[in-house]
Amino acid sequence: MSNSGKSKFLSSPPMKRREFIHTLSGAVGVTLGAGSLLGAERPVPDFPDPDEGIKRRGGWSLAVIPDTQNYAKYGKNQIHFEWMTDWIREHLDAWQIQAVLHEGDLVEQNDIDEGGGRGYGDQNATSQWTSAQHALAKLYGEVPTILATGNHDYGLRNAENRRTQFNNYFGLTDNKLVNDGRGGGIWRGGCANSFGAETLENAAYEIAAPDGRKLLLLSLEFGPRRESVAWAKTVLDDPAYRDHTGLLLTHVFLRDNGMRDGEKDGDRERGGNPHSYPLGQSHNTHDGEDLWNGLVKPSKQLQMVLNGHVMGRHAAYRHNAGVHGQEV
Repeated sequence: MSNSGKSKFLSSPPMKRREFIHTLSGAVGVTLGAGSLLGAERPVPDFPDPDEGIKRRGGWSLAVIPDTQNYAKYGKNQIHFEWMTDWIREHLDAWQIQAVLHEGDLVEQNDIDEGGGRGYGDQNATSQWTSAQHALAKLYGEVPTILATGNHDYGLRNAENRRTQFNNYFGLTDNKLVNDGRGGGIWRGGCANSFGAETLENAAYEIAAPDGRKLLLLSLEFGPRRESVAWAKTVLDDPAYRDHTGLLLTHVFLRDNGMRDGEKDGDRERGGNPHSYPLGQSHNTHDGEDLWNGLVKPSKQLQMVLNGHVMGRHAAYRHNAGVHGQEV
């Protein structure tokens, strides 16, 4: 793909499904059952055959996609994101997938005119955003999509400010299963972004799970502002959601060492913590520890937090009890 901004989506022979599963390094499945939100003490369940899925077991799933920036920034990698959403679409029934959740950093650079070079990719911002849009659009009308924004989705290259092209490519009504513009879909409202616009950067969603539970999903922007967190509290306090099972999707929360980002003394000066970015210098931002103390721990509904952002070991799991006794 060239740097001209005109994206050309490559066609290639379909991969065998088992081959795809073994090469897939991004998508994560959260398999759910009765009881707690995870339905098991183990953070990662024993997966059945990837083609057979879990339908016969009576379970259901959420498909979770971590940061796709490395698929967006190189032309040769962009097809990988499409393979991921192709697989999800083909396995919606077998895995009883109720929604697809993206953890942010859809792109590597939000607003560059030429490819970054020096390991930062060969695609300009238009190509990156168009590629991400094309891959996720394959799911529109098939399954609800819930999107978080990451640090690379803001500023010029990496969260220099809160300007983003996200809303040019992922609008409120693009996926009619999320919001059809007439009151249909899982979207239940949002908080205005830093420029006063109603977008998907901060949004609430409601899903009726196959096991009878009602899910309340909150998606918050990278380094959520005080206004975003205050709005999320009002949603959790709404009597209409008193008995819902809650899930928070945001870009930064847990680090790969199992600690919440910001939990350790001096952590906020560490590169990668939302407070360390230029957009966080105004002191109107929340890291993982801030969100735990200010939103998750005091809530009655939130039982799971999903985030991306970290490298190193790339994955971690932790559980703690909230003030109302719920396990998160």
